[in-house]
Amino acid sequence: MINVIGLGYIGLPTALMFAKSGVEVVGTDLNEKLIDSLSKGKLTFEEEGLEELFSDAIEKGIKFKTEYQKSDTYIVAVPTPYIKESKKLDQKYLISAINSILDVCEKGAV
Repeated sequence: MINVIGLGYIGLPTALMFAKSGVEVVGTDLNEKLIDSLSKGKLTFEEEGLEELFSDAIEKGIKFKTEYQKSDTYIVAVPTPYIKESKKLDQKYLISAINSILDVCEKGAV
């Protein structure tokens, strides 16, 4: 199973592509409203071809959760905003996601 963390403009299409291909996928995001919408079959943004991809992934059994899941593989697609003052990326979302993955992942997970 693949657990895609972060269901924005990068994570959601990534999760949908894997699911459409027949891979067991759970999409995880901390935004409860987002997960509720996706679970009810409603997309939260528009992109060419996304509706068809979403329908295909739903038919293949993609799941959406707010809790991190035990998985074989994790793909992290969370924001890393640019901080103008320091000219660096804000890694707090990435670090938080990785720490949450470490709480549930088993030995051998990628």
